[in-house]
Amino acid sequence: MTSKERSERMGYEPIGRLLIQFSLPAIVGMVASALYNIVDRMFIGHAVGPNGIAAITVAFPFFLLIISTGILIGVGASSQISRNLGEGRQERAQMVMGNGFLAMMVSSTLVMVIGFVFMEDLMRMCGASPLIMPMTRDYMSIILWGVPFQLVGFCCNYFIRAEGHPRYAMGTLILGALANIVLDWLFIVKIGMGVKGAALGTVMAQFLAACWVLAFYVKGFGELRFVRSAFRPDLPILREMAAVGFSPFMMEMFFVVVMIIFNRTLSRLGGEMAISAMGIFFSLDSILFMPAIGIGEGAQPLIGYNYGAGNFDRVRKTVYMAMAASVTFFVCSLVVAQTFPRQLTMLFNSESQELISMTVRAMRIGYLGIPLAGVAIISGFVFQALGKAKQSIILNLCRQVIFLLPPLLLLPPVFGIDGVWASFPIVDVGGGVLGWFMVRAEMRRWSSPLFDPK
Repeated sequence: MTSKERSERMGYEPIGRLLIQFSLPAIVGMVASALYNIVDRMFIGHAVGPNGIAAITVAFPFFLLIISTGILIGVGASSQISRNLGEGRQERAQMVMGNGFLAMMVSSTLVMVIGFVFMEDLMRMCGASPLIMPMTRDYMSIILWGVPFQLVGFCCNYFIRAEGHPRYAMGTLILGALANIVLDWLFIVKIGMGVKGAALGTVMAQFLAACWVLAFYVKGFGELRFVRSAFRPDLPILREMAAVGFSPFMMEMFFVVVMIIFNRTLSRLGGEMAISAMGIFFSLDSILFMPAIGIGEGAQPLIGYNYGAGNFDRVRKTVYMAMAASVTFFVCSLVVAQTFPRQLTMLFNSESQELISMTVRAMRIGYLGIPLAGVAIISGFVFQALGKAKQSIILNLCRQVIFLLPPLLLLPPVFGIDGVWASFPIVDVGGGVLGWFMVRAEMRRWSSPLFDPK
């Protein structure tokens, strides 16, 4: 099957089969990607202890800053790539890919400069106490060198999926995750480098993943190519990239702020132990939550391609099937979180009973509303795939500003640490209900004789 045929099959093969073929690699990839932080915290939790987990958790907002930048470029460009391919405009899709690479290089330079120049202030702002600041500094001083590799691997996976090659994109993340596991074991367990070893293993794994995605284009596996003309800055492409990617970018950036509030609030209420509990919670969240994002990523190119081709019935079917799969997965996650929280927590540390009890409490409360999060997540991907920047921004800002921030600020003074965990089900339920009504309203517009998809 040629690259062109791989793209065109998104317009005629059964939706269920395509969704499975596109989502499974994305799910495996999301889990593999999540293993970066999970493995770091597992090795550090047993080798260094709760303070080591806290040190890495404090650095997590900066990871989110890098991911936010990658989402801005990856989502903004991949949406254009899939729609242009659906419209038969290959040269335009190639220009989008080239401009995405330019944006990666500029962004990685800016992020590295900001990180090195303001490292002490950033770590202090993120909640690092004098006790864990040295370990956080050791970790970040190495991690920053991997920013270009992380952005290339992260963004190119969006581009590769947009062309209809989800399995290759999955390989990127599996390669990085397996390399990170082996390197963490080597540097942390065998050599005894502590948090420095975790950072070094992560950077080296990111480098291997970046080489893998670049090989996709160098060897001509896809429909798009590295050509000099594609790397010429194109303002309309960059503007649309920024417009479409702005909503998920702002959602992640706002989550950076939320994570800082989490860190500072938990540090004040429970010290380093509470921050460590949150670090384990988010690590487990990567396994119990992130695969649903893989479903959304698998559905996005199908939605974008068929919308560009005017196949609105296929778009509707894709949306409904993706929502059903995401909600079903989250129901299973809820059962696991409520049934085995202690066993899951002990994967990271089996000695501190205080840490185990605090993390179990976080999971029992934090996952109560998770089934409806599936609707919210797929709704966000729908608007991204359609290039509907305004609706995507409204949905994501409502989730973060209205449904998350007020509970996070108001509940902890009344309920203590439990108030922090209780903010999660509120945002899940509120975002799910709002997302459902917004997507339904958008799909009703397609039946109007005056509707213009452009």
